[in-house]
Amino acid sequence: MSFTAASCPHCGSSEPTGPYVHSRQELRKLRAEAMNDRRLVIVTLVCCAIGFAYGALMGPGGAASLWGGLAYGFVGAVIGVPAAFVINVTRHLLE
Repeated sequence: MSFTAASCPHCGSSEPTGPYVHSRQELRKLRAEAMNDRRLVIVTLVCCAIGFAYGALMGPGGAASLWGGLAYGFVGAVIGVPAAFVINVTRHLLE
């Protein structure tokens, strides 16, 4: 491909050397980061759901149970994010 061309006539890439190809190590790192992100979301949502269920079940009933569920759900989210962080950081120690 010519360096003056806007894109390759064969593959359409705008890079002079062609599209970037990740190495195995880069792909493994990207997969681990994606798994960490999923784990963070899942652990946070689970803690939030547990907190909501606890607040809703332990409330006096009606709207107060809903507000209690929302409050405990927020507490679950506040606990879930650091918990997921600790799980992500220490997962290499358990393998």
